[in-house]
Amino acid sequence: MKIIANTLKTSGQFLLRYGLALTLIWIGLLKFKNSEADYLKQILADSSIFSWTLKYLTSYAFSQIIAWLQIIIGILIAIKPVARKVSFWGGLAAVLLFLFSVSALFTSGYVWQVGYGFPELSKVGQSILKDLVLLGAAAWCTGDSA
Repeated sequence: MKIIANTLKTSGQFLLRYGLALTLIWIGLLKFKNSEADYLKQILADSSIFSWTLKYLTSYAFSQIIAWLQIIIGILIAIKPVARKVSFWGGLAAVLLFLFSVSALFTSGYVWQVGYGFPELSKVGQSILKDLVLLGAAAWCTGDSA
């Protein structure tokens, strides 16, 4: 029983760190597509916290900034075996990134299915909801790298 528990714990820790890193890098790469910028524009325009950004940046420019941030953060999280302190900062940046993302659940009406309200999430809302789990993974990675 103890061997199984330790194996699952070790595997889970590996998957949390490197799954989070891979997810950030992969989604970051996808953000270079115009379709991602269009998707992001809808979320930003409807967000009471982030709508102001569209006055200063196009959705494509904003998407590119987020893309580079996600890629860099993913790499920083992954390099824990060789740079623990750097990985800590990557984890902390991921926590902040996901806090902003999760805030859209509460600040944007675009995450709910029109006409249904709570608890009916739109596809965008479902996409953001997964960020709660990624936020937890980022928080764990930060603490593990400290």
